[in-house]
Amino acid sequence: MQDRFLPDDAGPKPATLAAQPVNRRTFLLGLPVLAGAGVFATPSPASTYLVESVPQYRAALADLAQTRAKALVDVGAEWCAFCKVIDSKILPDRRVAELMRSFGLVRIDVTVMTADNRALLQHLKVDGPPTVFIVDAASGREHEGTRSLGNFPTENLVARLKPFAA
Repeated sequence: MQDRFLPDDAGPKPATLAAQPVNRRTFLLGLPVLAGAGVFATPSPASTYLVESVPQYRAALADLAQTRAKALVDVGAEWCAFCKVIDSKILPDRRVAELMRSFGLVRIDVTVMTADNRALLQHLKVDGPPTVFIVDAASGREHEGTRSLGNFPTENLVARLKPFAA
């Protein structure tokens, strides 16, 4: 099967994981493996789900609703420059990380547009990345005034998360 994150002409895949560049999808999918292997001293404060379709989105929210009241939905892509800022600077910021202990994180990767994620974006009324907003985990209802499209400072996300943090 062709790896959708490597071009067809990329030649043979590297023999070791250390030789492969880590992209958003690889990183997110590898977190549960690393956590299960005991690599992290403490579990991730936010339950993270990578979803690609409306059924996966609904299943992620249903699962999150058992432990968290709210979820931060993050729509991103490998080619999105600001998405990389969100991943490397905004979400790891200590203020955001502390607030995220009260939230689940639902990530939607649209690096490669498929019919499933196109339908998901339509369902969520999202034009494209970067888009971030807060939803009620039980109902899936988006909280008014929490959506951002495009660039935003860390302080902006902190201000949007605070009213919903436990």
